[in-house]
Amino acid sequence: MNSPARSVARPLTAFILIAFALVSLVALPGILKQQGLLSADLPFEPFVILGSWTPNIAAFMVLAFILRQKGGIRGLFRRWTMWRERPGWYLAALSPLGVAAAGALLFHLFDGTGPEPPEVFSLPVFAGILVLSLVTGAMGEELGWRGFALPRLQLRFQALGASVVLGLLWGLWHLPLWFTGMGWEQMPFWLFTWVCVVASVVMTWICNNTRGNMLLITLFHLFHNLGLNLMVMYWGVPMERVMTWLAIPLTLFALGVVLVYGQAGLRRKGPIPVDKTSGDWLRPGS
Repeated sequence: MNSPARSVARPLTAFILIAFALVSLVALPGILKQQGLLSADLPFEPFVILGSWTPNIAAFMVLAFILRQKGGIRGLFRRWTMWRERPGWYLAALSPLGVAAAGALLFHLFDGTGPEPPEVFSLPVFAGILVLSLVTGAMGEELGWRGFALPRLQLRFQALGASVVLGLLWGLWHLPLWFTGMGWEQMPFWLFTWVCVVASVVMTWICNNTRGNMLLITLFHLFHNLGLNLMVMYWGVPMERVMTWLAIPLTLFALGVVLVYGQAGLRRKGPIPVDKTSGDWLRPGS
């Protein structure tokens, strides 16, 4: 009989390959345009939205065509309806705003050499950022990364190890953006990837204590992206240094989680809430 770790190897590998292939394909027109090999004007929002949904699409494809899991896609979507959680976990989902504020404060205390904030606060602009952040990375990625891949990775690695592996994959998945001329190239890629790793530790902690609650994880991702935008647009942190100053409080946050909850499960007691047969998160109440 195959071990749980072996049984998830094939769908995990397929998920990773499909997600990376799809995002590379979506980014290709932007890369060609940046290199002067394509002259057509490209619409920004459709490419960003489609590219950001490739982890979810990859998970749906694996569930439907490789695992042939009846109700698997529907089960992922249902994890967006898990709204009955203790208030403390909603505070954890909001925590990226506090992390971003701490990073901006550190920048102004110890660096502070950036320009004046490039934007005056505008409610319509802020609302647009919020909506775009929600329908792109927050909603588009997490059913794939944390809904599908994370529980299966935790059948192969301890919670901390699974978080590191997923964080590295998450960072590398963004790499095509550094060649599209959209501004991402202003940030050091290695530092961006480090932020992905430490954020993944915190997100695994939330998942393992809420049975893979994708509502909370989507909110965390939303406020993480929103915090980055606030730092650059309104709090005066230059784009090229935003990851440096975000990484410090976020790393301390992740380190605190590991020290308090332990690297094995990132939870105080009991096994991680993953079905060892299917590799899915356990259902609420089971």
